[in-house]
Amino acid sequence: MKFEGSLMSQINKFKELVDQYYSQLEELKKVAEEKLSKIPIFRIESKEKWYLDVLDGRKVVGVDGSQITPLKEVGIPLGAVQVAKVVIVHGIGKSDITHYSAFVPMEENVDLTRFRMEVETLMEEMDGNGWLFFDGSFILSFTTELNRRLREEYINSITALLKKSRETQTPIIGYVDRSYAKDLAKDLGIEQIYDAYLLSDKMDLMTYTPPFRCHRDDVEMSEEVSYAYLRVSPSLPVRIEYPSWMEDMHDEIIRVVVAECMLGSTKGYPYILERAHHYSSIGGKEKMSFMKAVGSHNISFKWMSKLR
Repeated sequence: MKFEGSLMSQINKFKELVDQYYSQLEELKKVAEEKLSKIPIFRIESKEKWYLDVLDGRKVVGVDGSQITPLKEVGIPLGAVQVAKVVIVHGIGKSDITHYSAFVPMEENVDLTRFRMEVETLMEEMDGNGWLFFDGSFILSFTTELNRRLREEYINSITALLKKSRETQTPIIGYVDRSYAKDLAKDLGIEQIYDAYLLSDKMDLMTYTPPFRCHRDDVEMSEEVSYAYLRVSPSLPVRIEYPSWMEDMHDEIIRVVVAECMLGSTKGYPYILERAHHYSSIGGKEKMSFMKAVGSHNISFKWMSKLR
């Protein structure tokens, strides 16, 4: 939809469109109420400080990455990736932080390089002795928009991760803070609404769903993935995913995830991933240092004219 005029002059029309969108979602939720009533919702029964008991002595690992994209306009043909691995053994004050980095020429894909580094770093810890946390989904539906080579690279990486988890019996959990997946909605015959919004009125704080198997025609993976929804904050329910071999551990998985969230600064995001994100981030000063160190060649004056 196109409007005449600058973006800011049309901001009220944009707000109207957003309001219309959410009104439509509310109507769809009403249609789905009967079907939703058949899905059991469980509550986490707990005593005070229960999450400390859940995590006591438990080894958890979180990995996250950040990147600098090659700036062709500025004449910087190199990008960079930094990945941080945080290992914590709760209850004894033991933690370890490891960084990995790589330079990426503009002929290669920075996003893929970062993704592969995160996966490979997690696989280093697959020895059956810890619980691993991945920031994101194992169901790579976005790969349908990529060319065949890139698509295969992503799927091969995540499949290797899930396979090694099963072979080593190492639990791994994908945490999706804001999910727009529609797996459950499609199973209920309501494809226009995403799961988290569909469940938002049904789930109270500290409640969770049973596990569901993910079946996607657009993602070819040899390893099965299960998912569930969990509400740990007033925001929409979050989505958790894990290899289907872990389904018998579902209640324990929920308690571990919620316990990690209770340690986090927001109470709605796992502490181990919060730490991994903190240590992996490339700040503004670091980016400027990188650009100065690499230098620029044949800078574009079109790019300069857009700077203000």
